[in-house]
Amino acid sequence: MSLLPRRLVMAAGGLVLPLALVLAAAAALQERREFPHTEHAGLFPLCTGCHEGIETGDSATFYPEPLSCVGCHDGVEVARVEWSGPTRELWNLRFDHVEHVREVASEGDSAVACMTCHAPEGAPRMATEPLEAERCLSCHGHPAESHTEDAPCRLCHEPLAESRLPVARIASFEVPGDHQSGRFVSRLHGDLVVDAPARCTTCHTRDRCLACHVDGTREELALIPPAPAGMALPEATAHYPVPESHRSVHFEAEHGKLVEEAEALRSCGTCHTREDCASCHLSPLPAPARELRARSEVLAPGVGLLHEAPESHEVPSFLRVHGTLAASDAAACASCHTQPFCTECHSAPRTPEFHDPDYVARHSADAWGQNAECATCHNVQVFCRSCHVQQGFGAEGRLGPGFHDAEPLWLLRHGQAARQSLESCASCHRQQECLQCHSQLGSFRINPHGPDFDARRAWDRNPVICSACHLSPPFGAGGNP
Repeated sequence: MSLLPRRLVMAAGGLVLPLALVLAAAAALQERREFPHTEHAGLFPLCTGCHEGIETGDSATFYPEPLSCVGCHDGVEVARVEWSGPTRELWNLRFDHVEHVREVASEGDSAVACMTCHAPEGAPRMATEPLEAERCLSCHGHPAESHTEDAPCRLCHEPLAESRLPVARIASFEVPGDHQSGRFVSRLHGDLVVDAPARCTTCHTRDRCLACHVDGTREELALIPPAPAGMALPEATAHYPVPESHRSVHFEAEHGKLVEEAEALRSCGTCHTREDCASCHLSPLPAPARELRARSEVLAPGVGLLHEAPESHEVPSFLRVHGTLAASDAAACASCHTQPFCTECHSAPRTPEFHDPDYVARHSADAWGQNAECATCHNVQVFCRSCHVQQGFGAEGRLGPGFHDAEPLWLLRHGQAARQSLESCASCHRQQECLQCHSQLGSFRINPHGPDFDARRAWDRNPVICSACHLSPPFGAGGNP
């Protein structure tokens, strides 16, 4: 008996028979073991006597009707038997008996018969056994070193969406070795879809992609056909590994500039929904965020980001230095915080936790050196004064030493201190106290500007400062220079 031709005819062309075809065929023929073929060898000279539809493609006559057994097993001459016939198992192979028979005939190998494939070599007639890999591979070599990685899947397998395999069979698919790489989901699988989509479609439908991909409109996903209606699929769990670009310590600060690029925004839409941006950004969302799909519009859950403070906010001294950050980039703060969030602290006395427990004893140095803007949280004429008077630091009369380190001549030296830290003076003194001397209407009529002061120039530069003392513009009709 000669061997089969060196190629196996498939529905879409002939090439090698893969190991998966052999295993699937063996599973499909498993139910035939119950039928004693060898005991019926004398009754059926040809295999097509019972399996006539195999060569014609008529699936209704692939197997004989169970009622045909009653012709012999009538219960009188021969005992009755119960045989319901085999159940055809669904598979995803591109094998076609009709095409195979036609190809064998065209090759002129008339010695090839059913038993060539369906029985071991040298076995008696009709001693059929489930198909084994060694029997097929004796003629059809397997060209791939790894069947699940570098074999041409499309040559032997139909796409999963066309197979209608049961869910248990799909769930039992072997996971290829390259799929177990830590970089497969984050980087490699996207390239594989573009380079070898047939390999992906053998085991997956588009439904598996949409279980993770938020943006289901990407052109790459169109290469994977969707599952037909009613097809049961294994449950898919979304998995979102952190990309390498997101691991940078500067990513949070710089991601806003990145998403302004169209291609980068498309990448964001793979894993993120609009709600991810809204977990930090206030409404109205930035324009790039509004371009993303809403969670209610997609099947995938998306990453599902939770609001958390940036790393810059985690340093112990952040409360002390956040004013500098806010002054340098107020827009960054405004992306997460509204004005009421700031005024909750900046318009009322802060809780004691802002300062160290013993800060009251040493706060004067910060106030004098302006290391902290006390007026941001405290009303210096109410909050500071009430404490200073309570502690006995209030002035005793207009010329008494009071708080000023018991300096008898402090009144003569206070000008320099006022110029260096007027805020410190304001913690106890009101403006009218200064105007008792520093006013052309007051008793002493001391000019607060000093010699050679150019009032016009000062007014032109910043008239707001002038209004701190002058009740009306110092120049013009009715002015009070």
